[in-house]
Amino acid sequence: MTSFSSTSFSFNLRRICLWIHRYTGLVMAGFLIMAGITGSLLAFHDELDDVFNYKLAHIERQDTPQLPIAALHDRVISAYPEYNFSSMPTSLEADKSAVFLVDRVRDQATKNPPKAPFQEVYVNPYNGDIVGTRDKDAWAWRNTMWKVFWLHRDLLLGDIGKLLLGVIALIWTINCFIGFYLTFPRAVNNKKALQKTMLENGFKNGPKKRTSLFKRWLPAWKIRRKTNTFKLNYDLHHAFGLWLWLMLFVIAWSSVGFNLKSVYQPIMQAVVGFEGREGKGKEKSHITDKSSTQDRADVAPVINSTAAVNKANSIAYLSRQAEIAAQNNGVTVQQSLSIRWVAEEGQWQMRFKTDKDIGTHGGASTITVDAATGNIAKVSFGYQSAFGNKIDQWFSTLHMGHIGHGIAHLLYQIFLALIGLAVAILSATGVYLWVKGRQSRLKQKQKLTVKKDCSKRLLNT
Repeated sequence: MTSFSSTSFSFNLRRICLWIHRYTGLVMAGFLIMAGITGSLLAFHDELDDVFNYKLAHIERQDTPQLPIAALHDRVISAYPEYNFSSMPTSLEADKSAVFLVDRVRDQATKNPPKAPFQEVYVNPYNGDIVGTRDKDAWAWRNTMWKVFWLHRDLLLGDIGKLLLGVIALIWTINCFIGFYLTFPRAVNNKKALQKTMLENGFKNGPKKRTSLFKRWLPAWKIRRKTNTFKLNYDLHHAFGLWLWLMLFVIAWSSVGFNLKSVYQPIMQAVVGFEGREGKGKEKSHITDKSSTQDRADVAPVINSTAAVNKANSIAYLSRQAEIAAQNNGVTVQQSLSIRWVAEEGQWQMRFKTDKDIGTHGGASTITVDAATGNIAKVSFGYQSAFGNKIDQWFSTLHMGHIGHGIAHLLYQIFLALIGLAVAILSATGVYLWVKGRQSRLKQKQKLTVKKDCSKRLLNT
């Protein structure tokens, strides 16, 4: 009696999970196919954006030396004195424009300057000429990748789309565990049924003794080469889901973190001791927020300043201080990311990445220096974050591809693009299997109906 109850419960649990997996998968399919394809493109956002925005982004390489970044910044301020530009890039490329970002205006009711009709100013680094400006909100060819990003981020619907995708991501996260459970072989208590199962899985002779769970689970990890369309889709759905399970879970759960913080943060706090992202704001940008901004942050007051650290020497000075601080902590600075002037505090702040930091965004390090004295006000190393915050940084960094540099970064970009395609394939194969399964069930129903009708006729004759 006990054995029967256990088997019945196991069977019912599997059937319930299968039903949930099947129909939630149908609900999510369209969203995940879209997210997978756009995610594959976003893995190469910067490279593709430069292609679509070629006229503004690219400059013909010249033999003459480039102007100092501070001088380029002066040109931008002179051209657009009504707007604030608190940040500067820390390096220039030979064949690309220097890009300066307009400070975001968060509260129009304050005394802040009016919101600019553009977010980026492109400058020729060789002569300081303004190449042009870009409004990333406009529907234009040059903004193609930004529209792809916002489609991926919130379906181009703002907060409503963000909430919808957050719910989809939560369902997807739960479905990751349900799908993993469903790949396990069914419990087989009958010897003949076990033999039949083994024959179906490719074992020529039935087992002389009960086969281990691992051997019975092994076929779920394989893709059969010589097979029909249905079995191929079945194998792709199972094998991709298993081989890529960990990365799929990372993408799903980090999506909850981006879009549904009211669910993500309490769970992360309870499980890993996550301390929250208050004041960081980095999770808002999937791509490259090249600098942080302040509401009232004008660099102009320090142009001719006699302060120890002014605009002209700020990048070199903070870069050197960051290197010293890193050496004192046993790490190495790999890359300077951005620098900004914090007018309210009279400080310069630089973001940089060390060899122990997780990524170039949420997990990066910062150094803050007092402009008047040159004294270091604060150094914050990304790798010294609390354990829970490191886990959060890993989730967001792996999702957004802000990891590694050089060839390592390129390889991860390719991997992330393939993951996006895998998400689309998993969704498409899931829909295909549901359609074929439904057709099969309807055929069986029709056969049973025909048999019942025949039986009734025979009884009546």
